[in-house]
Amino acid sequence: MSLPQLGVPDFFAVLLGIRHPGSFSIGAHMILTEFVMMGYGKFEVWALSVLCLALFSSGFDPIDNYLIDCGSTRNTSVGDRVFVSDNSASKFLSTPKEVLANTPLKSITSSDDSPLYQTARIFTESSKYTFPISQRGRHWIRLYFFPFVYASYDMSTAKFGVSTQNHVLLSDFGVDKASLKEFSVNVTSDSLVITFTPSSSSFAFLNAIEVVSVPDKLITDDADSVNPSENFQGLLTQALETVARVNMGGPTVSFENDTLWRTWVPDQSFLVNKNGAKNFSNIGAVKYSSGGATPDIAPKTVYGTATEMDSGDDPNSNFNVTWEFQVDLGFRYLVRFHFCDIVSKGLNMLYFNVYIDSWSVAHDLDLSTLSVNVLAVPHYMDRVTLPTVSDKLRVSIGPSNDVDGIYPNAILNGLEIMKMNNSIGSLSGSMVISSSSKKNVGVIVGVTIGVFVAVVLAVIFFLMCRKRRRMALQGHSKTWIPLSINGGNSHTVGSKYSNGTNASIASNYGPVIDPTLPREMVNLAEWAMKWQKKGQLEQIIDSTLVGKIRPDSLRKFGETAEKCLADLGVDRPSVGDVLWNLEYALQLQDAVIQGEPEENSTNMIGELSPQINNVNNVDTAVSGFEMSSVDDLSGVSMSRVFSQLVKSEGR
Repeated sequence: MSLPQLGVPDFFAVLLGIRHPGSFSIGAHMILTEFVMMGYGKFEVWALSVLCLALFSSGFDPIDNYLIDCGSTRNTSVGDRVFVSDNSASKFLSTPKEVLANTPLKSITSSDDSPLYQTARIFTESSKYTFPISQRGRHWIRLYFFPFVYASYDMSTAKFGVSTQNHVLLSDFGVDKASLKEFSVNVTSDSLVITFTPSSSSFAFLNAIEVVSVPDKLITDDADSVNPSENFQGLLTQALETVARVNMGGPTVSFENDTLWRTWVPDQSFLVNKNGAKNFSNIGAVKYSSGGATPDIAPKTVYGTATEMDSGDDPNSNFNVTWEFQVDLGFRYLVRFHFCDIVSKGLNMLYFNVYIDSWSVAHDLDLSTLSVNVLAVPHYMDRVTLPTVSDKLRVSIGPSNDVDGIYPNAILNGLEIMKMNNSIGSLSGSMVISSSSKKNVGVIVGVTIGVFVAVVLAVIFFLMCRKRRRMALQGHSKTWIPLSINGGNSHTVGSKYSNGTNASIASNYGPVIDPTLPREMVNLAEWAMKWQKKGQLEQIIDSTLVGKIRPDSLRKFGETAEKCLADLGVDRPSVGDVLWNLEYALQLQDAVIQGEPEENSTNMIGELSPQINNVNNVDTAVSGFEMSSVDDLSGVSMSRVFSQLVKSEGR
C-alpha cells in the first residue's frame, strides 16, 4: 500500500469513511504505518491512533440524543456521556412550579449513575417534556429515580404516573431506592411528549432523563409466538419496558461497554438451581458475521460468556438449567435469547432445547447450522409470550434427547425480557392516557363477548319486530315458511308470519360505527376481525379480562364471531349454532373438555354438562322455536332460553 499524497485531512476522511462499530480495520492500521514511513513523529501517530480507536469504538451515533440531569445547575459527566444541566434544558419543559432539589450526599450509590442522583426536579402538578424528534422511529426513554428528602418533600412517598402521547409508561409509581426505568417507544410524530402526573395529594419527581434514538434493526416487526407457535406481527407499534437484561455466565457489563448504553447484570440471582449450572468464558472467540447479530444487538462481553449445564462428566445427564423472573400479570412479553457457541470444539457437537415456562420454543437447536458451519458466531432469537397468568416467568435450557452420540449440554449467553403494552396502550394496566384513549377503551371493552351478545340479541329483536310488521301488513297470515338466518339455508327456526321470502338477519343490521376513532378502529366489526385473523384477538379485549380467559375459549369465541360476520349469508351460523358455540366456549373456559377444541363444536355437545342434554325438560317454547308461534316467543323469558347455557355450579 502506498499513500504518497495522503495528508492529515485525507487520513481523517478515510477514518470517517470506513468507520465501523467495535472494530479497528486492517486498512486503518496500514494507514498509520504509512504515516510512520512518511516521517510523522511518534506523538502525532500516537494521537491519531487514539482518535482512530475512539472513532471505531464509538458505535451507534443517535440522531436524537437528549440527556438531562434534572435539578442540576451544571452539566454532569457519566462515563463518556454528558447530561446537560436542568436550566439548559428548560426549553423542553412545561411545568407550573419550579422546584429543584438537591442532597449534600456525595456518594449515594455504588453505581456509575450516582452523580445523577444528587439532584432532582419535583413536579407538584402535571408537567411535561416536549422533545423535537429529528428522525421518527424507536427511541429509548430512560428515567432515573433516587428518593431523598428535600424541604417538605419526602420523595420515597411520591406517587405519580408517566405517559407519552400514545402509551402509559408508569402509573401510581413510587420508589424507595435508586431505580432506572428503561422503555423504548416508536415515535411517529415530530415530537415526543412525556408527561408526569402526580397521584391525588402527592407529587412526582425525576433525577435524570434520556431520550435517545434506537437503531432501526434492533426491534423488527415480527417474531415467533409461544403456544401456538406462529408468526406474531406488530412489534414496531409496541411500547416496550425492559424487565431484565442479563449477561449469562459473566460479570456486569456497564453501559460504557455497550454501543447502545445498556447495562447487563449477572445471571446468578435468577438461577433456580445454581448447582446445575457453570460459567464459561471465551470472549476472544466471538466472531460477528453478516446476517447474524451485531454489536448493537449485544456486545462481545455478552456473547463471549455463557452459562452451561454442569453435567459433571456424566454422559447420561438429563436436566434443565432454569432462570426465574418477576413479571406482571396479563401482559405479553418479548423474550430475546442470545446464543454464541463458544464451548464446542467442533461443528455439530451441541444440540439442546429451549423453553419458556413449560413451552418449547426451540427444539434440537444446533447453533453451528445457523452460521453456515462456523463456530462462535453470535445469534439472537425473539419469542412473544401469551398474556401471563402468573407473576413468574421461567426460561430454561436442556439437552436434546433425539440426537445420538452427543454429550448432553446446553448454553445461554444472554437474555432480555421486555414487557409489551396491553390493549389500551399501557405498560401499567391501570391508567388511561387521554380522552382519545378513553374512546379506544370504549371500543375495546367487551369487544369479544359483546359481539356475540349483540348477535344473539339482534336476532331475537329482529324476529319480534318482523312479526309485528308482518302482522300489520298481511293480516296475520298463518302460512309456515322457514326463516333463513344464514342467508339461504332453510332451518326449522321459523316465523309463521312471513311474506314468503327468506331473509338474512346479519344483513339487516349495520356495523357498529364510531367516526371519532382512528380510521382502523371506526368499524368495530372490521377492527375485531382484523385481530381475529391475526390470531391475536386477546390484544383488544378489556384489560380487566386479560389473563382470565383461556386461549381455547377465546379462540372459539373469535371463530364464532368471524362466522357471524361472514360476507355471504350462506356462511353464517344459525341462532342455534351460535348458542351451542357459546356454550362450548363456556365449557372450554371452565376446562370441562380436555384436548384441542374441534372446529365444529356441535360434535362435542354430547360431552357437555348433563343439563344441556336435558334440554327437552325445558318448556318446549325454549327447546325448539318451530314448536311455537312468534306470539309465544314474545312471552318467553330469555333468561329461560339462556338458563341452559350457565354452568351447573351457578344454578
